[in-house]
Amino acid sequence: MSSTLDIVNGDLFSLAGKTAVVTGGSRGIGYAIAKAFVGAGARVIITARGEEALKTAAAALGPNALGKQCDNADVAAIGRLMEEAWQLGPVDILVNNAGISPYYKRAEQVSVEEWDEVVDVNLRGLYFSCVELARRLFACGRGASIINISSVGGIAPLERLGVYSATKAAIHQLTRALALEWAGRGVRVNAVAPGWVETDFTNDLFASRHGERLLAEIPMGRLATPHDVVGAALYLASDASAYATGSIVVVDGGRSLR
Repeated sequence: MSSTLDIVNGDLFSLAGKTAVVTGGSRGIGYAIAKAFVGAGARVIITARGEEALKTAAAALGPNALGKQCDNADVAAIGRLMEEAWQLGPVDILVNNAGISPYYKRAEQVSVEEWDEVVDVNLRGLYFSCVELARRLFACGRGASIINISSVGGIAPLERLGVYSATKAAIHQLTRALALEWAGRGVRVNAVAPGWVETDFTNDLFASRHGERLLAEIPMGRLATPHDVVGAALYLASDASAYATGSIVVVDGGRSLR
């Protein structure tokens, strides 16, 4: 059992000697989490679809970071990613951060193609990332921490983001289901549900005619920054949360209280 001194010294939150995979890690929340993990002593593999952004991000993270191209909508690519990551050493932490919310539309305006795109990246890709890692962990009897980045939209539906909200609600239930299945095998599965976070998408949205109304719905009165999400991810990745599984950690400035 960790002592008070361990907590004060930060040992409880150390990731020294661990390997993490962070999907969608070239920018935003994913990059902020990857940077924090490197700072806590982990070796980090980040993924993204864009090769140049990936190279730039990995270089900025330093020698303990590596970039791997992967389209989260491509299940075969996810399998190849996990195999390549595993060949570098067993994976101790998986952060499923890759996700999209490209359409701010009423439900009747969303096309089948748009539905498929959001569901494939946000839900199907996340599911198979979990499964591909779990298969390798179970084969050698290792444990790990899986952290799924969801959204306040999975708790409090977001108008004009119905498909996105549906995928995030599904992630919460999937997180609990996998946590229940895998708890006895040493694999913890938790989720972080951020509120509105500063990104290119939200900056444009909050600058539009909808911005004032959306901001008024946040009790803390501001958007989150990617850094605001880091603490929850570090907690769930580290031994500080060794007895936590199936949890949804909400980091939304109070938005879900409305």
